Amino acid sequence: MKVDLFYLSPNPYGGWVTFTSHLMTALRASGVDCELFKIRPRSERKKRDFGYGKRYRNISLQEALGRKGKKLIVAGAKQFKEETETLYRAGACLVIHDPTELKNLPENLDYTRCVSIRQIGARTLQGSVFIRHPYKCFSEEDPSSQTIVDYAEDGSANKSRWAAISDGIFLPQKRTRPCKAISTSRIDFDKHTSLLLDANRLLNDEDKIDIRGFENRIYTRFKIVPHYPEWVQSVAQYPREESFAFEMMTNCTYNVDMTQIKGDGGGTQYTWLEAWNAGCIPIIHDNWLLDQPDDMVPDENCIVVGSAEELAKVLSREENHEKLAEMRQHCSEALALHSPELIGQQYQIFLERF
Repeated sequence: MKVDLFYLSPNPYGGWVTFTSHLMTALRASGVDCELFKIRPRSERKKRDFGYGKRYRNISLQEALGRKGKKLIVAGAKQFKEETETLYRAGACLVIHDPTELKNLPENLDYTRCVSIRQIGARTLQGSVFIRHPYKCFSEEDPSSQTIVDYAEDGSANKSRWAAISDGIFLPQKRTRPCKAISTSRIDFDKHTSLLLDANRLLNDEDKIDIRGFENRIYTRFKIVPHYPEWVQSVAQYPREESFAFEMMTNCTYNVDMTQIKGDGGGTQYTWLEAWNAGCIPIIHDNWLLDQPDDMVPDENCIVVGSAEELAKVLSREENHEKLAEMRQHCSEALALHSPELIGQQYQIFLERF
């Protein structure tokens, strides 16, 4: 099967980029020949760096419409509403990441050609198919002691530094943790980073959350800098490498992500998948949980809090190592549902219908 992937967004980082990278890995692991494109006024021959070891090519809408094979829009931002509609009307399939994206899409769409990555989307969009986030696992083991596999653009297996374990889930052995909690999410409005800073004010230095991630400068300028003089801008961000967030989390017990999005929730996000992979327990906001959550199960594979005070209380208490080990096992089991081969096969079955 040959599939053209279209990333129709100006965002160079965030969940859409991470999803696209992992999806390409999953499709190639399943034997699918896929290429990544962005729509621009003119086509280019050269490929550009997409991040996370992936490449893309800029092409015109006319060239995109003329290409043979299946088409899948992996992200459709409001700035590309016209291009998204044109490709969809021409037979392309579409990934819906959360129901809030519906305002960016044309009305009266036939949702049978849509994939929802969370169950709330599938319930909202009648006829769409629910397929979980794809996720390639990494290992912190000595690279020389194991087989390490990644998938190149031609589908062949390449040796690389980190392991892509797709037939099972590997959680690294826990080592002494110099950092108790970390946040690798975007520093942004919907991530409610201010809650983390409020919690840090209540914590001893050894329990404070290490806040990383790509920064929305508008958010930090108006919501963070005026109210949190302790904010140090230089600590934010990290390289756009697939394994880097995982590497940072292997040094921590908890990953903190206070995401709250109206009309969305219940399912996974990549920060939590990376945390599960690293043996790091996600701490999430109770507003994310819905009446019918997908994979996030409180006190099994995540800890739920409703305020900065509750967050500080969790981070300041003595760790129960037996309970943490039990939760890590639940995390491993949940992560198995996101393996590249499994998700790649589900996309193949979905795309073969059209």
